[in-house]
Amino acid sequence: MPDERGSVSFFLAIGGLVLYGVVWAVGLNGWRVAKTRYGRASAPSRLATLPATSVPGVTIIRPLCGLDSNLYNSLETVMRLDYPRYEVIFAFQDAGDEAIPVVRLLIKNYKHVDARIVINPAKVGVNPKVNNLMQPFHEAQYDLLWVIDSTVAVTEGTLGRMVDAWVSGAGGGTDVESRAAAYAPPTRGQVGLVHQVPIAVVYHRSWGSLIEQAFLNGNHAKMYLSINDVAVESCVVGKSNMYSRASIAGLRTPSPTLRASPDPPSGLAGFGPFMAEDNMIAMTLWRSGLKHAMTPDVALDFIGALSVRQYIDRRARWIRVRKVMVLPATLIEPFTECLLGSLMGSWALNRLFNIPQAPVFVASVLAWFLVDNSVRRSLSTNVRHIGPQTSTGTFALAWAARELLALPVWLYAMVGSTVMWRGHRYRILASGEAKRVD
Repeated sequence: MPDERGSVSFFLAIGGLVLYGVVWAVGLNGWRVAKTRYGRASAPSRLATLPATSVPGVTIIRPLCGLDSNLYNSLETVMRLDYPRYEVIFAFQDAGDEAIPVVRLLIKNYKHVDARIVINPAKVGVNPKVNNLMQPFHEAQYDLLWVIDSTVAVTEGTLGRMVDAWVSGAGGGTDVESRAAAYAPPTRGQVGLVHQVPIAVVYHRSWGSLIEQAFLNGNHAKMYLSINDVAVESCVVGKSNMYSRASIAGLRTPSPTLRASPDPPSGLAGFGPFMAEDNMIAMTLWRSGLKHAMTPDVALDFIGALSVRQYIDRRARWIRVRKVMVLPATLIEPFTECLLGSLMGSWALNRLFNIPQAPVFVASVLAWFLVDNSVRRSLSTNVRHIGPQTSTGTFALAWAARELLALPVWLYAMVGSTVMWRGHRYRILASGEAKRVD
């Protein structure tokens, strides 16, 4: 019996050490990408100086609902882009929405920009963002669509670099300008989605918002960059996504419920039942043979004043969504976090090589923090002028709180299936769809 227990612990240690090594390899690759791609000034787009008739037109859509944090400044960034041919649609579902006067003032202040408001209360599913996008998708002047969340700000050169990435992935030679002028929707094997890594900006400091910022700008960004660099699977957050309307229109709905109906919708309407519509759209494009590309820009997400409870609910919501979509990855998630991962790695090294566990654990946690801090500093290189900067000390405290909360939040999320979203309660179904239950 003792020998059997020893054999079991031996093989568990081997498995734990392998997983620990893989997690570190993924994390260090994300750190490398952050340092090399974002740690220096971005080159201007070659398309920004071309005549409007020589570049693809882009329709920017900003779905809006209510007064989000720093709303005017966030929306203003798309009115100041360094690109010769684009329009902006501000999309609402309610004619009495509080954000409409803010948008009207913005349009008045930037009369030279082709911008307008679209209001349509129609609903095709439980997802309010999908409902909000239906009319703009129909009215968009251009096939290339750039959908940006209401809380997100972008820098002036971002659009040009996104179109660069789009046409550079279209194949057929190296003449980007010629391919841009001869724009066509992508085909299998070409780039079908362009996005940026999101990082959080905090004006209204609270513990919840600072913890959220530490998560997004550190561990989340590191993993996001690494997974997209390796590009073995789709990994996209819908803060800032560009894709072709023609590509979306041709997608079959991934919803089992809608597929069972006599006349299932295709295109954008087919993603209405999902809470994580951004991930589902990106995954469906990926599985249809279209690649994803990233630019050396960040999507600046202005985080409001969150309480710690609100932070916990937000993280739990997305864990509950992920566990029905990618259960195996969600089950091992705690071992990819700093504290449990370091505990696993230090124990495995002690069991296999008799290396003292305590100093290895401390060294692992310290190294984890240093990598995350380096990542967040690299990502802020080109955007230090936007928003207040968080000191290393504040980041360290918020980072430590985030790591201490990681396992309790995961456990809390795994035992439930209901979430609060936009003031309503939903149950996440086994298919990944959301059903309103209040």
